[in-house]
Amino acid sequence: MYRRLGSTDLEPSALGFGCSTIASLGTRHPRQEVESTLREALDAGINFFDTADVYGQGDSERLLGKIIRGKREGIIVCTKAGLTVGPMERVVRLAKPFVNALMIRWRAARTATADIRRRSERQCFDPEYLRRRIEGSLRRLNVERIDLFLLHNPPTDMEERSGVFDMLNRFKQEGKLRHSGISCRSLADAEVWIEQPGVACVQVPISAMRLPEATPVLSRAEARGVGVIAREVFSGGGPSRGLVSDALSPLLRHAAIGTVLVGMTCRQHLRENLRAVNSITAASRL
Repeated sequence: MYRRLGSTDLEPSALGFGCSTIASLGTRHPRQEVESTLREALDAGINFFDTADVYGQGDSERLLGKIIRGKREGIIVCTKAGLTVGPMERVVRLAKPFVNALMIRWRAARTATADIRRRSERQCFDPEYLRRRIEGSLRRLNVERIDLFLLHNPPTDMEERSGVFDMLNRFKQEGKLRHSGISCRSLADAEVWIEQPGVACVQVPISAMRLPEATPVLSRAEARGVGVIAREVFSGGGPSRGLVSDALSPLLRHAAIGTVLVGMTCRQHLRENLRAVNSITAASRL
């Protein structure tokens, strides 16, 4: 199942592949399993892959670039920039091969590491900083053009807003970006950003439980031709993974939502999600 993302020329798969944990320090599955999962997703028709410059200290982009090499046609790559985790990024990346095996078995360590990372996160939306990060993403992904670039959770009162959007427009004119938009911290932020000229898409945390609350924002986005990507779809007190179809169905049936992101690092979870999407699609045809 594919559909248009807002008024762009992008047609993502209904199920999008969230790449935030495919190469992180706390990834729970071996690298070989993660790579097999990505390849199986491609074979199953998933064509939308969402990553960011800071995911896995840049290794998420590197791994995704490796998997899609030579298979670029029809694949939509979405990446983000604007968050920074500071000078420890390179140190953590160098140490990752030595500690990842331990992290796989030690859940408390994974939780502690995630907490430390969240506390160390900072934001920078200086146009020159973003320019360097986009150039870095192009290299790590090994692509000449990023299909969709998102500012990573910017505040609605972001400084140098005009400079940022001028820089993004230059990248589009140079053929390095196809479309740009905003990864939003909240529905309230999305309500502001969909009014910004040049925003082709917003990525928003939406679960089935929060869909009624999100409806006004989704309606406004649809009216303006702004695409919507749903993330964090299993949060907010929604169904457990055992009821995947219940969590995904209301979102997939909403006309304003172009794709629903789910993080997957093993083939078992990929297949569960694909079965849920297929059953929802089949039911909608009855």
